[in-house]
Amino acid sequence: MRLKDRQTLSTSLKTAGRRIEPLVLRAFFVAGLAFPMQGSGLAQAETPPWPTTPPAQICGNTELLSGPNTPPEGAVTVPAGDNSGFNFNQPGATFWFESGVHTLANDIYGQIVARANTTYIGAPGAIIDGQNLNLYAFTGDVQNVTIKYLTIKNFGRGLDNNNEGVVNHDSGAGWTVEYNTISDNDGAGVFLGTNNIVRYNCLKNNGQYGFSMFKMPVEGDSAIKNIVLDHNEITGNNTDDWESRIEGCGCTGGGKFWDVNGARVTNNWVHDNRGTGLWADTNNIDFLFEGNYIENNDGEGIWYEISYNATIRKNTIRRNAWVSGNRNLGSPGPAIYLSESGGDSRLASTVSGAPKIRIYDNSFEDNFSGVSIYENANRFCNSNGNTSKGYCTPFITPTLIPQEPRNYDYPNPISDTHPCYTQVATEPYKTDCRWHSKNIEVNNNEFHFDNTVVPCAGTYCGVQALYATGADNMSWSPYTVSGVQNDVMFKNNNKFHDNKYFGNWRFAKGFGETVGFGTWQSAPYAQEAGSTMDGDTGGTPLPPTSVANHLDADTSTLEGSVGQWRDWYSEAVARSSEEAHTGTHSLRVDVKDSRGWGVGLANWPGFATTPGVKTLSLWGKLGAGTALTPKMIVKWLDASHAVLQTHEVTLPALTATWQKVSTVVDAPAGASTALVYLTGSGNAGDYFYLDDMVVGDAPNTLDAASAGGEGSAGQWQDWYSASISATPQDAYRGTGSLLVNVAAPWGWGVQLANWPGFATTAGNKRISYVAKQGSGAISNVTVRVKWFNGNQELVQTDLVPLNNLTTSWQRAVSNVAAPSGAANAYLDIYSNSGGAGDSLYLDDIVITDISY
Repeated sequence: MRLKDRQTLSTSLKTAGRRIEPLVLRAFFVAGLAFPMQGSGLAQAETPPWPTTPPAQICGNTELLSGPNTPPEGAVTVPAGDNSGFNFNQPGATFWFESGVHTLANDIYGQIVARANTTYIGAPGAIIDGQNLNLYAFTGDVQNVTIKYLTIKNFGRGLDNNNEGVVNHDSGAGWTVEYNTISDNDGAGVFLGTNNIVRYNCLKNNGQYGFSMFKMPVEGDSAIKNIVLDHNEITGNNTDDWESRIEGCGCTGGGKFWDVNGARVTNNWVHDNRGTGLWADTNNIDFLFEGNYIENNDGEGIWYEISYNATIRKNTIRRNAWVSGNRNLGSPGPAIYLSESGGDSRLASTVSGAPKIRIYDNSFEDNFSGVSIYENANRFCNSNGNTSKGYCTPFITPTLIPQEPRNYDYPNPISDTHPCYTQVATEPYKTDCRWHSKNIEVNNNEFHFDNTVVPCAGTYCGVQALYATGADNMSWSPYTVSGVQNDVMFKNNNKFHDNKYFGNWRFAKGFGETVGFGTWQSAPYAQEAGSTMDGDTGGTPLPPTSVANHLDADTSTLEGSVGQWRDWYSEAVARSSEEAHTGTHSLRVDVKDSRGWGVGLANWPGFATTPGVKTLSLWGKLGAGTALTPKMIVKWLDASHAVLQTHEVTLPALTATWQKVSTVVDAPAGASTALVYLTGSGNAGDYFYLDDMVVGDAPNTLDAASAGGEGSAGQWQDWYSASISATPQDAYRGTGSLLVNVAAPWGWGVQLANWPGFATTAGNKRISYVAKQGSGAISNVTVRVKWFNGNQELVQTDLVPLNNLTTSWQRAVSNVAAPSGAANAYLDIYSNSGGAGDSLYLDDIVITDISY
């Protein structure tokens, strides 16, 4: 979900005796995420229900876009050239623009102020050119205007008209805009209002959107109703790349719907836009998306956000979100994004056909990911976690947050008098103050994914998603992340079924962790009944089960030779086939003297190593003698061969049965090599066997990237008030670490994206990590580990704090017992310390068995 915080702006523009009130919005133009569905079954392969070619190849189609050569009967002719003095103040007239270029006044206010019941029609080649000087082409909040067969271009001086439209600037009602080319303008090419029809237009290369809309919100009602968008080619829009200019604005793409009840979006070709293809944001109700060809958009194909009741059917959706998916690896880059959106029988469904969100009979091909159904636990009416700040759900009175006073400081409520604060913990407010991802059906679609074609990155490429995130840090909120996750996955009637999958698909749940097709179909998820999979079923890899041993294979196991072992004093060593813990050989040590013995290595200064969490272990078995307790000593040397630290591990008194001893230690910062010795006591004639000796990296529940930023940030994702990334700027071990950049002063957190976390087992564990200050003065940090059982139920939580941070690496260690039944370990990292611009480095995050 994107963060968008716009402030309401009302700008008064004066022009030649007229006063225009442009809709330059901010507080109401903000948003979140969403999607819908149901189905009738796929047709024969040769006649699929979705379009196989674009249905609206409009741009450059002069035959389709050319108007009448002569003026219609009774029309007023508008001559080519300078029309600044022309009398357009003729309500009810039909104006016929001659072929050629038409210009308006030589200032920013040059525009045609439309009159009610008026038609504007172009001859072949008629162009209204804003000369990159005028802001708007057609303005005026009047009804029943028709504009057709015109080319309308070059309005705005560059980076003008943010959140404003060039044609139908004021979202007038009853407008018909058809057979036009509206291109190369700032802002949105065309705005829509109630009872508008926009069809057979080329909406191309406009600065922000091809189309958009806005009317001031209406208490208890929708601002715009009953619109049609049909057979338009919508391409190349957002040339001004507003997302890079207003971070997190959520204000770009092919087109955007806002606060609309009843929309038919049919047979459009929406392609190559620098943002989302079609975006419906904030209290949209009763939509039909049908027969569209949506491809090659930088962002999502269709984004349905905090909205209700929609049918998305018989569309072709291909190669979308390649840019946004790679730009934001913390969430899926889906073809269809349903965010806090769902079906509700209390609202209209005449156009959509059902009080649900239904996605069926569509073709999905090589999008960054598939369909994402998402809900943010912190996004609800009156919460500063909701980016549509001024709006409430349609079920609450008032549906608009009072203008004054407002508090925009998270985690406070926006208004302390609105019932979605004063009564939010009681029904019906607890239910109705939220936008819910519910009653969503995704069925009878074909999903094709080829990871050799899609430029994949991160963990969400090629996924279907049914998940929720957020933070339990709003004391007044009655909602919890786990509760919302449980609702979205199990209680809200969200179903995938009878789909056909081709390629390496995976399925994201919970916080966004991925599972394979079989797990997705099985309890407790029970998704994809009747669906088929042709390809790799994916899934979450198992945790590592072996140690990365710094000792070479022969020194460790003696299978090929005696390795680097050599006699040191009072003993004789040999490779022996008499006994073996594993394989066929072990190291036999014969004691020669009662004053003690020692075995050394022939490779001084030892085996190459790195700083970090290590395991030391060996197996021993008695040959002859009593009370023999062999000890392995490890000296950690720096690059100049100075001893930094020494660790040792001692076997218990040997018996005729193989025994193991192990310990977990921290190789110090600067460690370059590990020098290993074996020592002990005994008497002449005693002997014993040693095998499977290990000095190496401790097995880690986390993958290497998640443990320390090696190559990427792994499974880590932003949570609240901070971002996390891999960096080569500093490292405790390896070549990288994790860098947390704090964005706000009220505490911060990052979390894993693979809920319920990494696979693990019950038993004694060691949790450790290192951290140091970057910029600023973050004084403390805590790693929290949540242990979940196989049913994704939380069974235990452990905290590992680290206080008094400095600019030097410091380690936190905690030995805990993972509870019986533990199947997954989920981590988040948080702090109440730090402000905007502060940063923190983290490395060597390890969860390992103390005895294994």
